[in-house]
Amino acid sequence: MATGKRPRSDDLTHYAQLLAQPQSYHLFQALRVIEAHHADRPRLGQSRRSAQDPVRLGQEAELAFPTSTIASFGPDKAGVTRLTNRTFGLFGPQGPLPLHLTEYARNRRRNERDTAFVAFADMFTHRLMSLFYRVWSAGQPAASFDRPDQDTFERRVAALSGYNARGLRNRDEMPDMAKRHFAGHLASGTKTAEGLVSMLSAFFSAPVHLQQFVGAWLDLEPDDRWQLGGGMLGRSTSIGSRVWSRASKFRILVGPVSLADYKRLLPGQGSLERLESIVRNHVGDALDWDVNLILRAADV
Repeated sequence: MATGKRPRSDDLTHYAQLLAQPQSYHLFQALRVIEAHHADRPRLGQSRRSAQDPVRLGQEAELAFPTSTIASFGPDKAGVTRLTNRTFGLFGPQGPLPLHLTEYARNRRRNERDTAFVAFADMFTHRLMSLFYRVWSAGQPAASFDRPDQDTFERRVAALSGYNARGLRNRDEMPDMAKRHFAGHLASGTKTAEGLVSMLSAFFSAPVHLQQFVGAWLDLEPDDRWQLGGGMLGRSTSIGSRVWSRASKFRILVGPVSLADYKRLLPGQGSLERLESIVRNHVGDALDWDVNLILRAADV
């Protein structure tokens, strides 16, 4: 029964694979791995000096059709880590420079071993690519989650569902990450049974059904009870201190579940408290409800 966050895979493993086989990675995928590996450095596109960046970005001056987005990755002779791409920059058919300048840079590098022109162009490529990646990653939930303390995407999603204020963080047993995940249901002005079932079944990884219009006795306050006047029995008034209603209660059916999950949903357990918080965040306090647990037949 899933209630927490899964651990991330080892960033060192991805970084070693990138060093060994850079051509098998997409450009943005490689930049994300590099950024995650150097968590102590500023994010790409946010540094004030190029020395703060974990990698120097450049472009291969070629006119051939690229077979991959990355040409090479690794430390150069001076020990500076460099990533050379084939798709983004000033050169090539998609670059802003005329094609004869790409040919000139290619010939100087290949025939004369002169990389001055390419290195000059890479100063612009490095900054432009860093900013381009920063803009892309700001709208990607997975890339933004690599550094939770700088996750602007999460705050935007939280604002949609009304949980972005500091006073609303960690206020109940429903994890804040779950509130972000179910922001579409929580932000909707119309609370539906299908939405609640979808949230509970996904959160607890268990079959969930909802039984609506469950009958229940409602206690009437003294001011709401019938007194002498112009009331009509069965329409505008009732007799007694209670009234039978089918419009104020629903029942949540969870299961069949294993014995271990069954015990976790018993009163006093954390899973039941999380279930209560999810229902309260979605429905509020206007309706009454209860839970019916169904034990798996094999565990009976």
